[in-house]
Formats: sequence, structure tokens, C-alpha cells
Amino acid sequence: MPRPNDPIDLRLASKVSSLYYDQNLKQQTIADRLQISRLKVSRILKQAREQGIVRISIAFPDNNFVDLEALLEDQYGLKEVLIVDSDASGDSVNNRLLQRQLGIAAAGYLHRTVAEGDILGVTWGTTLQAMVESMQPKHTRNLQVVQALGGVGPPEAKAHATDISRRLSQLLDSTLTLLPAPGIVESTETKKVFLSDRRVKSALNLFNEINTAYVGIGALHTNPVLTRDNYEISSVLRQEILESRAVGDIGLNFFDEDGKAVETRFKDLVIGITREELLNVDTVVGIAGGAEKGPSIKGALMGGLIDVLITDDQTAQKLHKSPAV
Repeated sequence: MPRPNDPIDLRLASKVSSLYYDQNLKQQTIADRLQISRLKVSRILKQAREQGIVRISIAFPDNNFVDLEALLEDQYGLKEVLIVDSDASGDSVNNRLLQRQLGIAAAGYLHRTVAEGDILGVTWGTTLQAMVESMQPKHTRNLQVVQALGGVGPPEAKAHATDISRRLSQLLDSTLTLLPAPGIVESTETKKVFLSDRRVKSALNLFNEINTAYVGIGALHTNPVLTRDNYEISSVLRQEILESRAVGDIGLNFFDEDGKAVETRFKDLVIGITREELLNVDTVVGIAGGAEKGPSIKGALMGGLIDVLITDDQTAQKLHKSPAV
């Protein structure tokens, strides 16, 4: 059977075909759900038939997880789930490979769904770095990228929020609003000083206008902020977070296994998008995978903090077996 060269297009073709033929959804409904045009849905269905993906029933290729994606979408009330293949060994090499696969899937989703007039918010982290590194340039009109978290870690780091925002803006040929402030400050007094800055205010005022946010989902024991050699928070504050009910964070907004906010003094020292602002974003795309991220991804799902999940097949299987309550 002839196959398209691009595995992302193959996944999308299978998903559109399943929604249309198996679930009997109208083409406009599919277009709205996947954030593509109705014309593109029609074209994909035609290509799916030409390529042999659609016969009498849907013929899913290897390493395609459309059924599992649909189950998770229904289980957690998500707009979309994208699942990539993973390796069971879990060593550092394969972790890097998984990160790259997640980045490719996230880049494909962004490339497919970005639209004129969008205001995109981005936080920080290695999965977002992988997404930007996998992005193909795309000319857009009237698009804006907003740095939704102040700088965390060394400014020269590729996973730094400023670098990710700038590179994404360049790839999309969009306007850019940076948040010229550290992500973590030493005191509430210092935070007040930064918040009074005109440029910082300008960025913060855009948070309520972000319609799509791309975020990593952090686990406690892999969060660079919580390592002993990190200079950005005190050992006392670090211990307070580690001893709390927190299982993970999005943009340094920590939450427990039910997705509820974990209140610590740290919250008052962060300059970035708040939990409340995040919940007001139309589409929050969470990108995370690997065994160590399972509890934090589940917490984010339980709290309704994300609308689109991009993860790996093993994590997805565990999330499906773990009931949503």
C-alpha cells in the first residue's frame, strides 16, 4: 500500500477518516474540532482514499494510535490527543529520542492549527525547545507570539523562555512580545518593582488575550528549579515545595494529583502566566511524555489545565487505565 512520506500527515489522515467514517461526524464538525478548514478535511479524505488508508473500513498503519487517542479524548474531555511511539528501555538516549518525537508532533500540530489573528503564549522547557527545533518556517498574517513566563535558568540555554519565544516568532514570521523579567524573583518587593515596569506590564496585559498556549508539564524530581545546585530559589523554599502535595507544574504553577493548586510562598515569587489566566486560554497544548511525567500529566488532566495532550503510547496507556474521576 503506498504511504505518504510524512508520518504526521499519515496520522492526521487516519484520524480524520476515523472521525468521518467510524464516528459519522460531519466535515465541518471535524474541521472545527481539529482546527483546520473544511476544504482541508475534504482534501484529506480524498487523499486517504487514494492512498488506501480508507477502504471499506479504516486501515490504520503501524504505530498509529488513533483508537487510543479517541479513548483519551473522551475519557478526559480533551479537544485532541496526539500519541507518538516510545521505547520501553527508558534510558537517557531514548528519553532524548522521545523528546524529539514529541517535539516533531507538537510542531506538526502547531503548523496545522495556527491561524490568522492568533496570539500564541509559550512557556519554557526542553519539550518546547524540541518543538521549535522541529518547526518548519511558515508565513503567517497578523500573528503574535507572547513569552508567557519570565526567564528561568541561564539566559543562554535553548530551553529558556525568551529563546523559545524569539525562535518561534522568527519561524512564524510573527510579531513578538517578550517578558523582560526573571521568572523567579527573591522577594515580593522585587516582584512589585518588575511589575511596575512599562514593558513588563505590556506583556502581562496580553496574557488574557492569548488564545493558544504551548506548555511543558513538569515533574517534581526532574524540574531544574528544584535541583540543589539551582540558585534561583532558597533551600527552604525548595524543601517547602518538595514536601507539599505537588506532583507537577505548568509554567511554575504547581498542582497536586487532582490538579488543584498547591499554595506555597513560591507562588508569590513567580512572574508569568497564572493558573487563572491559563484556565481562560481557549486551547492549552500540553507536551510531555515518559514514565517520570505520568503523575504530573494525570494531575494536569484532572485539573482541566490542558485541552490538547501530546504524549507517548506507554504514558497514554497508563492514563487510559487510570480512571478519570
